[in-house]
Amino acid sequence: MTVAQKSRPQSAKSSAAKPDNGRYELARLLAFAFCAADALVETKPNGEIVYSSGATRHVFGHSLEEMKGQLLDSLPAKEDRAVLGALLGQVANGDRFQDVPIKVSRPELDDIVISISGYQVPDLSNHCFFTARAMETGRDVASGGERDSATGLLTTDGFGDSVKAHVEGGDKGELTFLGLAGMSDLVDRLEGDEHQGLLRRLGILLKAASVGGDMAAQLGEDRFGFLHKPDLDIAGIEGQISEFARDADPKGIGVSVTSNSVGVENLDVKGQDVAQALVYTIQQVARAGGNISSVLSENIAEQIGETVGKIAQIKSIIDAGQFDVAFQAIVSLKSRKAHHFEALLRVDDCPVKMNPFQFVCFAEDTGLICELDIAVCRKVISRIISASERGNVIPIAVNISGHSIGSTEFVEELRALLAENPESHGSVLFEITETARISDLEKANTAIRALRADGFHVCLDDFGSGESAFEYLRELEVDFVKIDGKYVKDAATSDKDKAFLVAMSGLCRDLGIATIAEFIEDEITLEFLKECGVAYGQGYLFHKPDVGADLAGNINPGKNMKRKGTKESWG
Repeated sequence: MTVAQKSRPQSAKSSAAKPDNGRYELARLLAFAFCAADALVETKPNGEIVYSSGATRHVFGHSLEEMKGQLLDSLPAKEDRAVLGALLGQVANGDRFQDVPIKVSRPELDDIVISISGYQVPDLSNHCFFTARAMETGRDVASGGERDSATGLLTTDGFGDSVKAHVEGGDKGELTFLGLAGMSDLVDRLEGDEHQGLLRRLGILLKAASVGGDMAAQLGEDRFGFLHKPDLDIAGIEGQISEFARDADPKGIGVSVTSNSVGVENLDVKGQDVAQALVYTIQQVARAGGNISSVLSENIAEQIGETVGKIAQIKSIIDAGQFDVAFQAIVSLKSRKAHHFEALLRVDDCPVKMNPFQFVCFAEDTGLICELDIAVCRKVISRIISASERGNVIPIAVNISGHSIGSTEFVEELRALLAENPESHGSVLFEITETARISDLEKANTAIRALRADGFHVCLDDFGSGESAFEYLRELEVDFVKIDGKYVKDAATSDKDKAFLVAMSGLCRDLGIATIAEFIEDEITLEFLKECGVAYGQGYLFHKPDVGADLAGNINPGKNMKRKGTKESWG
């Protein structure tokens, strides 16, 4: 017999008598619970503890004997008691919550953050059961999707993606938007810590009430959204939020809570476009200005139905290529020679009444932007092939959304398209637009590096327009930067803005990146930009967008273009 065999426990036949079935099953359940938790607590529907097991001293600061008879919502730190009380109410009504972070004040021990989950068992006198585990690092460590740091809730984009995946998977639920009128005034009355505490309590409540415990988002300072079971007591949620706000408010005023809900399965529309329409609706609620109560007074189900119709039309337009492309020259400010064109979407004859900017934004918000971007690329390449039969083609910059450059599928399709059309090499570059924020810069830069390795130049559009501009410049390896037109207009009359423009131009030059300025409409602006060190420019001074532009070099330069555009080196 080996040492391992000697040390192995004896078989069941020779061990102590096996417990009766009831006790054995209870032991199994306890083992199951403790695999994922440090303590198990059973309460009456009112929260009174009738049984506990496990490391309650470590988790709650009380022994097993001390736990019995206490109210569970009396154990958290003062600031989290109302939150846990609200969650207990949900469990008593038959709902469940999972992995909610709660701060506990333990007698004679330091405060601790625990993760608690709750569920009601109807067969056991409607008693409620809770598992708790000590968290080693801070607050809720949630996975998947971008999050708001204060609430732990999903961002607008992350929420849209989650809802879309949920609906496309055939799952049911109800989407509710909450408006907190007066939130801005309340924030002004709160200290920083008090504001953060209120947001955290709201986040905990909405996550716990949502599908899977993590299908909720903050869509703005005064608005939230979450996907939940259809039978959830929304009035109760509104009441709890009102209570949290009043408790936090030094004046005791709080906020006025309104809501608008739509049952996903009850929508009078069919097909996969429903998921995209829901994403669009979420984006619209997040972006809408004005009084939040007014925003939520609209008929959401009706809006979603209209959006589904628009999505079908836009898809048809994209699939049929029922749009046009205009071309505007970008010139060297030093020589005024055309360096390349920018391809600009035109939808003048489309049945959907949108300008190009609205069309692109709608495509981004409904998940159609990759299809639109690849369709524009195909149309531009077709124009290049046609123009190349008449001579050398001036390179053309095609706009790609921040959404598209972050899509592996789109980048693979684009690179395959370029490989199938060798005429595009040397005649196409790509302009990454910031109509949609790039969520994963590392992934986007991997795509950019692949395009550059294939021999295509890349430009970062609208530089300076958003708070992420310099982060983009640091993380993305591009060849050109197009300075936002607002800087060009303001810098001509403001010393401060001129200093920023000079600094941006100098920084890009030091990084080996060429700069392009847009909205150049007169000679004064042109000379000013040359003084600032900007290399290239675009604007009506040189050339207006032209659907019929001759891409082989014979563009109509206008009176201010000293010579017809010819292809020059890539600066």
